[in-house]
Amino acid sequence: MVEISTSALIASIQAVAQIISEEEATMDSMEDGPDLYELADSVETMKKALNELKVVYEDARAQGLKLPPYGSIVL
Repeated sequence: MVEISTSALIASIQAVAQIISEEEATMDSMEDGPDLYELADSVETMKKALNELKVVYEDARAQGLKLPPYGSIVL
């Protein structure tokens, strides 16, 4: 498995969560069409990535790293 620092992991989780939030807000104001569908695909891809990051984060916590609960780092 690839090594990543806890600060980089937390920053990545927060960044991806922010992108998802922004893209979903943009989607709310869009009309149906190719652009909306493309953005929806992007959001789904980012959600999958965020879930993978969460798994890594929770695994690190389970292994004893002193990390705050996942819900407290995602704003």
